[in-house]
Amino acid sequence: MSVTSPTARRAGFDLLQHDELSAAWTADLPGSRTPHVVVGLPSFALDRAVYDHYGDRVPPLENRYLYVLLRAREPATEVVFLSSLPAPADSLESYLSLVGAEERSRVLAKSRLVSADDPSWRPLAEKLLERGDIVDELRRYVGGRPAILEPWNIGPAEEELSVALGIPANATGTSRCHLATKSNGRRLLRTAGVAVPEGSEDVTSPAEVVAAIRRLLRLRPEVKEVVVKLDDSVAGDGNVTVPVSTVTGLDDGRDDGLDDEMAAKTIGSLLPPWYVETLRRGGVVEELIAEVEVRSPSAQAAIAPDGGVTVIGTHEQRLGGMNGQVFEGASFPALPEYAVELGRNAYDVGMELGRHGAVGRFSVDFVVSRHSPGDTWKVYGLEINLRKGGTTHTLGLMRLLRGGSYDAGRGQFVDAEGRVACYAATDNLLRPSWVGRPPRDVRQRLADAGLTYDHSTGTGVVVHLLDCLRVDGRMGYTALADSPEDAAELEGRVVAALS
Repeated sequence: MSVTSPTARRAGFDLLQHDELSAAWTADLPGSRTPHVVVGLPSFALDRAVYDHYGDRVPPLENRYLYVLLRAREPATEVVFLSSLPAPADSLESYLSLVGAEERSRVLAKSRLVSADDPSWRPLAEKLLERGDIVDELRRYVGGRPAILEPWNIGPAEEELSVALGIPANATGTSRCHLATKSNGRRLLRTAGVAVPEGSEDVTSPAEVVAAIRRLLRLRPEVKEVVVKLDDSVAGDGNVTVPVSTVTGLDDGRDDGLDDEMAAKTIGSLLPPWYVETLRRGGVVEELIAEVEVRSPSAQAAIAPDGGVTVIGTHEQRLGGMNGQVFEGASFPALPEYAVELGRNAYDVGMELGRHGAVGRFSVDFVVSRHSPGDTWKVYGLEINLRKGGTTHTLGLMRLLRGGSYDAGRGQFVDAEGRVACYAATDNLLRPSWVGRPPRDVRQRLADAGLTYDHSTGTGVVVHLLDCLRVDGRMGYTALADSPEDAAELEGRVVAALS
């Protein structure tokens, strides 16, 4: 990697964004006739502990973004897909099979797949920076045409690669990534007029977690659990639920005067050592919303270089893991009872982010609750993700395959033919007995069951993450349909066909 100083790197990136992004963004709008290049960069700028957690799943996660090849269907667009390892033939075929044979040939002719040939567990951008030959090749390929880099998120290596290539990024740089830490995100949500659960920001130790819980209980003595969140975490992996009784000593929320030092030791014992260490960089403590009915929707939007905001979707998120805080899949769109409100909130958040210089895709995670059916849903903003995420490839697939756009005023996606489009998706269909299962077996079983995506109807199942089967028996899919009920029915058939 280069030894460019952080100040020089940020200055170079910000200058490139200022001078080049607007023209590249405009060239990449649907229907554009300006020849340009889209460079897919599924590089994950994450804490090294997260890489240790995902391990051999990192290259398969990169290949989820092979859907970017479908952008080559636009007449003026050429695509480059970058990856750590060469894309497996089965994964590539899964995406190319989504279009007709003639169009498939055109997509391939206008696409380049470039691999760093490096299986190590670290950001793809770091690997590419060590390959001067690849950087030089890409610069020659772009050849002065408008080009836009599509990273998963931006860290120092991704910024440096952007500058080395001379290609602006459809993403917010490191000089502004602080806007969406968990602590700053709560503050920005409030500024944008979005309600947030009661809680505290800038918590840095178990002792401060105890103090935050005590403050919360003075305001909400009925709270039984809180969520502790690391400022810099993804997919819910940095979220831990903690019962307030660990601090109060009592299950009813009353404080019996449990010693602060003892309470802090108890909290510390509930958190892994790596978590306590990372918490020093900041986190939040907030009430766990508990009602008879609680859901976890999200909204996605994009900020243009001129600060304009477009809401591009809403989802019902499926959360799991030991604490029920880890993203495992989603259904599109969110329920009609609150989808429009989610979109309005996301728009307001995007305008606030844009005022601070943010650009590109972002999402807002919410929690909604009600005491009984028929009650009005209460909507709370939880956090802002100033990056792409677990719904990027699924939403991107639907938009590229069916055309059209999300109508935020109706809370629906209307495709190019005026039909409503829906889907259900996951990247966590996991069966330990599937370890080593051949991807071709999965695709054949789905074909035999009549589930393969049909480009003539715009419905069916698209599989992804097939190369993760060899790692831990995990795969993913997006079940596209014309109604939520049809999407759910497709999901059930997928599981049955593969069992």
